[in-house]
Parts: sequence; structure tokens; C-alpha cells
Amino acid sequence: MRFSDIGIKSNAIVGKKIEIEELFNKRILIEKVLLAPTKYPGKNQSGLRMQMQIVLATFNENCDANGDYFTKDNEGVAIGERRSCFTGSDILIDEIQRAESQVAEINKSLKDGEKPQTLFPIDTTIVKTGKCFQFK
Repeated sequence: MRFSDIGIKSNAIVGKKIEIEELFNKRILIEKVLLAPTKYPGKNQSGLRMQMQIVLATFNENCDANGDYFTKDNEGVAIGERRSCFTGSDILIDEIQRAESQVAEINKSLKDGEKPQTLFPIDTTIVKTGKCFQFK
């Protein structure tokens, strides 16, 4: 038996590190996030840090049959360079946590046979307003 036959997928974030400032005002695709205690206590109120796996994807003008605007390979995986980004932004962390909660609530109300929603991959732009970062 091969390990891949078991169906366990890695939770690891892949890709060379990219500074969040390099992502401001650029349309990106977030494939996954990991939340963990910060290595720098006192830097934010949540005490958390977020690591994001970003795809520097190519986007189409029109969506595909799944409602996605990003280009995909034959297996439906986003095409583009994968990068890793860390942030301690309480606003971004809160927005991701609220989005995950909303998706969970939507899935609770699904009827039999309806496809569960997933948050990732998510098409977004990170903007900086003053000292605050936000997803748009």
C-alpha cells in the first residue's frame, strides 16, 4: 500500500515566503490558512498568527461552471505560483474566523443532497487602509 492510497492530505502550507505588503491591492487566491499562537506575544490582541497559502493565480473575466474565476488544471486545482504569507493582523484573523463560522452555519442548514460549501479556495484582495489590513 502507498501512503497516498490512504487519502490523508497534508495540512502543510507550501511555497516560498512572501511579505504581506507585496500582496496589497493584488487579486489573489487563498487556498488554506493555519491559525496558531503568535511567536511574538503582545503584538496583537488575539494572541494568534495566521499563515496563508496564497496562489498568484490568473483570473478570467467570466466564471466557470463552479462559479470560479481562476484558471485551473485538469484536476480543478488553481494554476499559479504558491506562496506562504504570515500575518498577525487581528482584523484579517477575525475576518477569516467569521467567514469560517458563516460557512459552517450555511452547511448546517443544507437539505439532503445539497453540496456542502467550503471557504477555500477564496478569491480576494488584501487592502491596507491606514494601519489596518482587510479582505475585499
